[in-house]
Amino acid sequence: MSQGFTSSRFPYLPLLVSVRQRSEAVEALVDTGFDGDVSVPPGTVTAGEPPDGYSPWILADGSEVLTPAYDGTVQLGSFARFPAIVIALGDEPVPGRGVTDRFRVILEHGRRLLIEP
Repeated sequence: MSQGFTSSRFPYLPLLVSVRQRSEAVEALVDTGFDGDVSVPPGTVTAGEPPDGYSPWILADGSEVLTPAYDGTVQLGSFARFPAIVIALGDEPVPGRGVTDRFRVILEHGRRLLIEP
């Protein structure tokens, strides 16, 4: 069983996001209001690749957008990779509840994130 780990760059998590043959290590801003798996800026791991589909999302301001969606994988620390839908949206990588709900995530006093299996 994998041990937990600590991210001292609050509130960011180190992720390895992969789509097809391309992988990118990113520091991702934890967003407990995002119901999806992971969002990355367009072109991060999706450069030049046609999407596997499109997903509708309602943003915080109430507007609706249709985003390119890719079948991919995510790895958090030394935990095993798992399948994830990667959407191309925004200015920085964001893991949603599809990622964080797989772990025990402890937000410790605005200083660090503790991640446990």
